[in-house]
Amino acid sequence: MANTFLTPSIIAREALMKLENNLVFANLVHRDHSREWNTGLKVGNAVTIRGPATFTANEFTSTISVQAATETSVTLTLEKHFDVSFDVTSSDWKLNLQDFSDQLIEPAVIALAQAIDNYVAQQFDEVYNFVGTATDPPDSLDDIAAIDEKMNNEKVPFRGRNVVVNAKAKRDLFSIPQFTDAEKRADDGSALREASMGRFMGFDWFMDQNIQSFTGGTLSDGTSKAAITDGVQTIGLKTIDIDETTLTGTLVTGDVFTVAGDTQQYVVTGGPHTASGNAITGLTFEPAAKVAWGDGAAVTFVANHVANLAFHRNAIALVVAPLEMPDGAAKSMVMGNRGLGIRYVSDYSISSKTDTISLDVLVGSRAIDPRLATRVLG
Repeated sequence: MANTFLTPSIIAREALMKLENNLVFANLVHRDHSREWNTGLKVGNAVTIRGPATFTANEFTSTISVQAATETSVTLTLEKHFDVSFDVTSSDWKLNLQDFSDQLIEPAVIALAQAIDNYVAQQFDEVYNFVGTATDPPDSLDDIAAIDEKMNNEKVPFRGRNVVVNAKAKRDLFSIPQFTDAEKRADDGSALREASMGRFMGFDWFMDQNIQSFTGGTLSDGTSKAAITDGVQTIGLKTIDIDETTLTGTLVTGDVFTVAGDTQQYVVTGGPHTASGNAITGLTFEPAAKVAWGDGAAVTFVANHVANLAFHRNAIALVVAPLEMPDGAAKSMVMGNRGLGIRYVSDYSISSKTDTISLDVLVGSRAIDPRLATRVLG
């Protein structure tokens, strides 16, 4: 006899709890927007998310200056529909909730959590700030201080700063005695507790197996990924031409670079851009040029690297949109809480004489304020 306590609502609630408990990266980014839409959204739909309001501090003299809250908005595409479906036997239905969760729900949800974390970790290609050296993860107090300096220069709020690194960077960081002492104080919960490396020098540190490796374009001037500006470039431009005596290959979206005489760092957009006749024309980038670049200013691109990431939660948004209850399914339930949601559907196949459970999520993610994030090269 099947366990009558394993109802759609109970299974969906258990799956939602397990999903949140197994997320790392996705639990550190901004997902408060998810409650703003109705059901019926599908892959490819665009949604508009609101950023925090901004204000200007005025010096008070005799009267106050009342300001309207200036809100920003960003369009985000729901790109991914992740699903885990599996057969359930009659003996499985007889399990109590704990055993059913341990044997079926948790393994399925862990797969969904890995897919979501991996997707969120890819949202660094709009991040233009970077510290460190490619292929050399941070392994000293000076390396960590460089991250703090970069974030401070960008006026990133102190509260809510995180750094997420891969396993190699974690190993190197644990060679710092002061950092190891911080790790002993880690006290967060669930997957975050297991991933936490402690709070140190103003950051909460985590290891995530889904940190991405960035493979840049193949641009070469014969010896390195470098070129020079072609013509005088004025402040505020977002498009340049570059050339060199011998320039071949491509630049891709996410390639980061610096320009001689400018402390700002930049990221290539709209790639790929391909060299032709020893030049790339119409190279687009963000943010806008901070200073005027003279004709022939050296442009240096960063080599392939691991994209460990330091960020404030408002740098990246994750939307987990509610899915519709399907017509025709024997049992279904959509469960949501705190900006997360999951759909449970089960049905019986007369051809195979088995029950099938499907757990799925619809998600979109992107960097909504790249200024609040910094790549920590490794």
